[in-house]
Amino acid sequence: MKITNRIISMILCILIISATACLAVSAKTVFPVGDWVYEKINNNTEFEIDLYTGTDTSVSTVYYHNSIPITSIGTHAFLDNTTMTSITLSPMVHSIQSQAFLNVAQLETVTFKGDIKLIGSYAFAGCKSLKNIALEETQITSVAFSSFMNCDALTEVTLPDTVTEIGSEAFAYCDSLSKITIPASVTTIDEDAFYNTANVVIYCYTDSAAHAFAQANEIEFVLLDQEVETYVCGDADNDGEVSVMDASAIQLVLASKKTDEDGRLSIRGDVDGDGELSVMDATAIQLFIAEKLTIETQIGNILEY
Repeated sequence: MKITNRIISMILCILIISATACLAVSAKTVFPVGDWVYEKINNNTEFEIDLYTGTDTSVSTVYYHNSIPITSIGTHAFLDNTTMTSITLSPMVHSIQSQAFLNVAQLETVTFKGDIKLIGSYAFAGCKSLKNIALEETQITSVAFSSFMNCDALTEVTLPDTVTEIGSEAFAYCDSLSKITIPASVTTIDEDAFYNTANVVIYCYTDSAAHAFAQANEIEFVLLDQEVETYVCGDADNDGEVSVMDASAIQLVLASKKTDEDGRLSIRGDVDGDGELSVMDATAIQLFIAEKLTIETQIGNILEY
């Protein structure tokens, strides 16, 4: 079923591209410059990258052409490019149009230098090697539908707090995506936003739309505003340091001469991590203090309850 739906999604993508081409009825004036083709937009006050024809693996966009700022990556500008592995967008670029990097299979990293306010639908769909894209550095207000569909290598995404909605199949078929941080600003998440992205864990805030979405769809989540209590491993008496007093506290509990009322002394004193308090834990603490412990240990590390 997964393969079938993936094929259907890509067929729909191809149909959209074809339809877009058919609707381009008016001729446009373009300006070829080496490996680049530019088109004037916004009443001829800005340039958009219409097409890149080069074969470089590392690509950077320039600030201006003929003193006119290059502010946008146009539809299909890098469509099906087979050589590019990284691209750096100049500070002048603020929008990435739909399908701009569609099926750029070798693209691994995208670096933003300016304030990206728009990433269109299918913008990075099919970028199977894309490992890193710092969306948290953008000012996008939505994650458009299918914008990162089939980004198989993408492992972690953090959305900026300017985002209010996540569209249909925005992160569909992202097989390696294991963590996405969704701010409380997001109020709408399409039910298919993470379609067939089975390993994702949503990091979100209590009672946010993302929290409700994760619960409704039985997706694992972590609440970012939930207080986490920590302790020093081996600090059985919880005085802030590992000392001989901790070994003594453990021995008193084992001899039933001291009560571990909330069970936390047993957690702090369980330095060998076997799930129970024992004389071995007390001995390990004593050896640690005497600097005679020769095995790797967590004693002294900050851990969570």
